[in-house]
Amino acid sequence: MAVAIVMLSGTASAKEAPGCVTDKCHPTMGKAKWVHGPVGAGMCIVCHRQPDPKRHQFKLVSEKSELCFACHERSRDMMLQEHLHKPVADGKCTACHDPHQSDNRYMLKGRAAELCYQCHKKDAFNGAHVHGPVGAGDCNACHNPHASAFPNQLVADPKKLCFQCHEEQGGIPGRRHQHSPVSEACTKCHRAHASTAPYLLPKEASALCVDCHPKSTEFASASVSHPPVAAGDCRKCHDVHGSDYPKLSPMPATELCFKCHSALGEYVRGQAFAHGPLRDGDCNACHDPHGSTHYRILRKDFPKEFYVPYAEANYDMCFACHNRQVAQEERTTTLTDFRDQNRNLHFLHVNKQEKGRSCRACHQVHASSQPKHIRTSVPFGKMDWELPVTYTKTKNGGSCNVGCHAPKAYAR
Repeated sequence: MAVAIVMLSGTASAKEAPGCVTDKCHPTMGKAKWVHGPVGAGMCIVCHRQPDPKRHQFKLVSEKSELCFACHERSRDMMLQEHLHKPVADGKCTACHDPHQSDNRYMLKGRAAELCYQCHKKDAFNGAHVHGPVGAGDCNACHNPHASAFPNQLVADPKKLCFQCHEEQGGIPGRRHQHSPVSEACTKCHRAHASTAPYLLPKEASALCVDCHPKSTEFASASVSHPPVAAGDCRKCHDVHGSDYPKLSPMPATELCFKCHSALGEYVRGQAFAHGPLRDGDCNACHDPHGSTHYRILRKDFPKEFYVPYAEANYDMCFACHNRQVAQEERTTTLTDFRDQNRNLHFLHVNKQEKGRSCRACHQVHASSQPKHIRTSVPFGKMDWELPVTYTKTKNGGSCNVGCHAPKAYAR
C-alpha cells in the first residue's frame, strides 16, 4: 500500500509540475492566428534546451539558421544562390520571422511591406505615381525575400520580369528596332517603386530623353521647330520601347506624318504623280522632323517666296538630288528636257534677278495629277489667287496654258 501511495503521489506531482505555458508564464503562447509547429505541439525542447534544470535559462539547440534548417531542410538550398537577403546571409531568420507565433502569414513579425520598411526607408517608395505591387504592399511580387539568382533578389531575370505583368509589352524584344535602354533593363527609364512623374519615369519624359539625347535641346530651340519637339513630346513620333520601323517610328514614316498632316495626306493619296521621296515613304529626305533653320523645317535652303533673285545656294534643297547646273546655261541640249530646241526653259523661268520663279511656282513638291509634278494651280499675290496651271506632255516636249502668260508650246 505504501508503494502505491508513493506512485500516486509521484503521478500527482508530475501533473502539477509547471510547463512553459501557464497563466503566469507565456499565457498567450500558441493563441495567435499562425503558430509555429513545435509551439502548437507544446514541444519547446525541439528548439530550446535548459543546461541547468535549477535555473530558468534556456539556449537554442543549434546556432543561427542551422536550427531552422533542421526542419526546413529544403530552404537550405537557397544559401547556394548568388544574391542573399542580408538577414538570410547573416543567419538571422528571426529578424523577419517570429519563431513562436504571429498574426501574419509565414510567421512574419509584421505585415509584409511594413516589415520591409523597418530596414528600407519608406520615403523611397512614396510618390505621386506608385508601382502596383508597392501600392498593394506586396514586395514579394518582384523580390524573393530570401535569395535569388538575380540582382536585388528579383524573382526572375530583370529583362523578363516586367513582361510577366506587362504582357502588352511582351513583344518588344522581338521587334526589329529596340530602344537601347529596353535591351538593357526597363529600370534605365522607369523607377521600379515610385516616382513623381507619370509612367514611373524618374523625371518628365522630355527631360529624360535629353539625358541620352542632349542634342534634342537644340531641336526644341530651333528657329523653325516641329510642334511635337517644341512641346517636348518625343512620344508623338517615336515608340519609346521598340518598333519594326526605323528611328523607332510606330508606323511607316509617311503614315506617321499624315496622322497630323491629314489634309496633305488626303491630297497626296488622290494624285497620280508623287515626288520621289514621298513615293518612297521618306518625308525625312526633305524635312528634318526635329527642327531646322530653314523654311518648313527643310533640311537645306529653299526660298519661300514666289519670286526670288536666282542664286544656286537658294535651291540647295532641290539640288541635293537634282542637277545643280539645270538653270545656269541659257542654251543646252543636255542639262534638261524642258527646252525648246536648245533654249533652256528652266534658265528662262528661274535665272533672273527680278521675278525669278522658285521651283514651287511650277512644281508641286509633294504630288500632282499632272506629269513632272506640274501644279494645277499656285497661290499668287497678296490675295492668294489660285493661278491656274495646265500642262500637257507630248512625245517631244509639251504645252503650258497658265494664268501668267499666253499658251505656249515647246519641242526639243
